[in-house]
Amino acid sequence: MIDKEIFRFCFKKDFRRVMMTFETVATWIFVGTLCATALIVFPFRRLAPRIGMVDHPDSVRKLHKQPIPVGGGVVIFLVMTAVMMTLIYYQDQIGFKLGLSPKLLLPLVIVSPLLILIGLIDDKRGIDGKIKLLTQVITATVVIGFAKYYLTVTFFDIDLNLHHLFYPLAVFWIIGMINAINLLDGADGTAVSVSFFMSLATAGIAYINGHLGISLVALALAGCLAGFFLHNRPSAKIYLGDTGSMFIGLVLATLMLRASVESGRTIAIGAPLAIVLIPAIDSVFAVIRRVNSGRTIFSPDRGHIHHLLLNKVSSPYRVLLILNMLVVPGCVAAVAGTYYQNDYIPLIVSGIVLAVAIGTDLFGRRELFILFGRTKGHLRKWFHKKKYMSKNGEVYHIQGRGPWRLLWHRLVPLLQGYPCRRLQLDINMPNLNEDFFGEWENVTRRENIQPLTCSMTLAVDETQVGTLRLFFENRHYDRDVLLSLSSELSSICELSISHYLETGELDESFTTLSFDSAAGERTPNTIVEKSDARETKRAA
Repeated sequence: MIDKEIFRFCFKKDFRRVMMTFETVATWIFVGTLCATALIVFPFRRLAPRIGMVDHPDSVRKLHKQPIPVGGGVVIFLVMTAVMMTLIYYQDQIGFKLGLSPKLLLPLVIVSPLLILIGLIDDKRGIDGKIKLLTQVITATVVIGFAKYYLTVTFFDIDLNLHHLFYPLAVFWIIGMINAINLLDGADGTAVSVSFFMSLATAGIAYINGHLGISLVALALAGCLAGFFLHNRPSAKIYLGDTGSMFIGLVLATLMLRASVESGRTIAIGAPLAIVLIPAIDSVFAVIRRVNSGRTIFSPDRGHIHHLLLNKVSSPYRVLLILNMLVVPGCVAAVAGTYYQNDYIPLIVSGIVLAVAIGTDLFGRRELFILFGRTKGHLRKWFHKKKYMSKNGEVYHIQGRGPWRLLWHRLVPLLQGYPCRRLQLDINMPNLNEDFFGEWENVTRRENIQPLTCSMTLAVDETQVGTLRLFFENRHYDRDVLLSLSSELSSICELSISHYLETGELDESFTTLSFDSAAGERTPNTIVEKSDARETKRAA
């Protein structure tokens, strides 16, 4: 009789509400999302190849040995959507206050399918980077538009009243986080493991600031990432794809904003900046590399931190170990700084981590040299009163050990006597970890005339290895002669690169230029010409 009474009491609604403490709910959510994700991935691994969701190696940038299913981020999206909707619906039946506002999570649930759709299209057949960026802007705008309007940002006890600047800055924050996680997803387990620790740190910060609901959502994301890592660890059986990396970045960015709210409408930004330090710096360095080598910011390369680590240690497990050793101190410092309400803790730890990474040449040193060289060049142009001709221009050996600097120094003198305003040589061979960019400019020939631009694709064995760009003044010389010159210079570059790939040495046979019929047969891939109407108008 007593046992029956106890049984009935234990299953009363009030008793269930009392027994559901935060620790209990957090444990069940983490373990449940881990198991659910790990199990659902199995059927998705079999389904993905049937619907064409496979990442094929190309021996250039994608160097895995066999086709791998891609788009596994759909599983994380489904599990996280179920968790967020469950927490919103049942938050009043839990024995503690979650404080989850539908205005925060419902926009994520509503807008995320758009990001997932674009990611699936990109994973299957590729999509223009501008379309992806536009989708990210729309997604971030909707999420921030429905969120609470925070007016003040605090850093080192300094309160900054942003007013209407909060919205564009918050949108930029979300877009930056999406792309940072996306760029980090270039090796087995890198984006998943780094995001796992970032999720745990976000959960800790939210718990300290009293946002228990946000802490549970962050723990759910950590559980999903832990379950997916079982399939994504080296050697990976499935990839996140843009589908997963963009969704993870969106959720992390949104949760960090809400978790960092200390009181009222004040956001402390020191802790989030420490958490995203390594992914953010890697993204900034990628932009520096691409912009200063004449490429678009959407062009892929193998100069990210995980690629550089893989070249140094060769073991993918060691890459994960070193990469997470750089990320974890910032996450721990962010939680500690939030607990002690001291922004100096994450700042000092982040500075030490960054100094160690750049000082040991793990990543970032060459990008800083590029930035320094560009800045010095611009300052020299601004303050140098006399006209001058740079002898060898600016050279950036971003990655690799090839003798491209020697090729560049032999190429520039060949242009003496020709009306060449600028020369750019971009050698990019990701499969060999070779990345070089050189730019020479004849400052004495800077005229207000649109130049004749010749862009020649450099190819060896039908594989693109780089680009040669020449900018000519088209006033005095025959254009056919200039095009023939561009063709012969590109042939010299191709022969030199081919000779190096075969023998390991640079071809030293060329010293002068000669225009023959063979050289004149090639035509540049791109010729940009402006109408001479503007020039005729000036002359009149």
